[in-house]
Formats: sequence, C-alpha cells, structure tokens
Amino acid sequence: MNNFFRKKQKALISKEDISDENKTNSVGHRPPIKDLAKVYLTKISKYNQTQKVNLMYKSFIGKKPDVGLSIDQKLNRILYNDKFGKYIKHTKSFSKKKKNKYKWPTKWKQIFKSSRKKRNQILVWFLNIKGEIEPPRLYPIYFGNVVIIKNRPYEVDPRSFWRLGKYTCQIIKGIDRRPVSNLDYEEIKSRGDATDSDELLIKATLQAYLNSAHKKPVDKKTLIIIGVIVIAAVIFFLSN
Repeated sequence: MNNFFRKKQKALISKEDISDENKTNSVGHRPPIKDLAKVYLTKISKYNQTQKVNLMYKSFIGKKPDVGLSIDQKLNRILYNDKFGKYIKHTKSFSKKKKNKYKWPTKWKQIFKSSRKKRNQILVWFLNIKGEIEPPRLYPIYFGNVVIIKNRPYEVDPRSFWRLGKYTCQIIKGIDRRPVSNLDYEEIKSRGDATDSDELLIKATLQAYLNSAHKKPVDKKTLIIIGVIVIAAVIFFLSN
C-alpha cells in the first residue's frame, strides 16, 4: 500500500514540473537569449557600411581589422578566410606532425657541407624536362655568372640564391637559362597571379558562389550584403 502512494506522489510531482516548464516556455516567459538577439538585431540595423564590414571581419577573422585596410581589402580577406581558412588550419596541424618531417639522405648532407668550403662553385637543384628534381650537385662557376649543366650554359645570379638552412643554393629549370627567383615579381603581379594581392583567390571564391559561368558576375559587396541579410534572418528567427 505504501509503495502505491509513493508512486502516486511521484506522478503528481512530475505533472507539476511539466506544467511549470510549459509556463516558462510560453510567450510571457521568453528565454533571455531571444530578447538579447532582438536587441542586438536592432543595434546592428543602425550601423553604417564600414561598421557592418568591421563586425563581419571580426567575426570571420577573429580580430579587429587594421586601421589602414580599405573596405575592399577587408571584404577580400573575409572571402579568403571563408574559402581557405579551414584548409590553412588543417595544413598547419598536418605540418606539425613528426612523421611529416623529411630527413635528408646522408650523401646529400655531405654535398651540403662541402658547398660551404668550395669557392667558385654553386650548389644547384636542377629541374629537368622530365618533371624530375635531380639530386643536388656542385657545379663550377665560369666567367663569374655561368654554369654548364648537361652541356648547356645557365645563368648564375646572386640575387636568385636561395637559403637552405645555413647553405646557399640555386634552383635551375632545364628549359630556362635564367634561374628560379623572385626577380620576376612585377611580371607576375601585372598578370594578376601575385599571391599577396588575393586577386586570383577572390576570383576563385566568387566563382564558387556562381551556379553558371553565363550568369552576371556577383560583386563582392553584394555577397557581403547577402551574408548580412542571412545572419539578420537567423537572429530574427531566434527572436520569435
């Protein structure tokens, strides 16, 4: 009999708890988070374009934008981070793994060490026409600026030297007499392939948002405005 009354009492308590919970979730007892979202939506609706872009920049990048950045530069970085941010983080974590570290062969290490002692010689990484990177070799320098590789002359330019730790080397492509370097930066920039301009990356990002190549190109500012509208719609949905 006692067990029967105990079960009855528990059932009554659970019904009262459910009733209180329903009252809490009613319109008159709205959770504070929804009211905060509504206040926030009202607040950002008064922002100008620069303030909205700065807000989105901080949200996407995780810090306030530099004072010298223009609106276009901020939008570029937002789109860049949206497209490549997760891949950059993955690459960094992947590169930190011990198994990913490369160990130089012993023969190569000996060549590296001897390159520091030899004068009028240069350590060369040669990229042949077969698409292969040949093992590093020392080559004598003639006339102060020429090396002979596979019976062909190639230019030596101190401005194109690369540092491999404490060793100096030069990278030469078999199809080009001039060594691989950063001396053609202006040429690369003029054709829009410079990585510091973000131009190519932003174009790739915009193309990802397009359904067809025949559609009119979407302006970067338009994409950001669409993003703001989507965020506002989500906040409005939460506030109701």
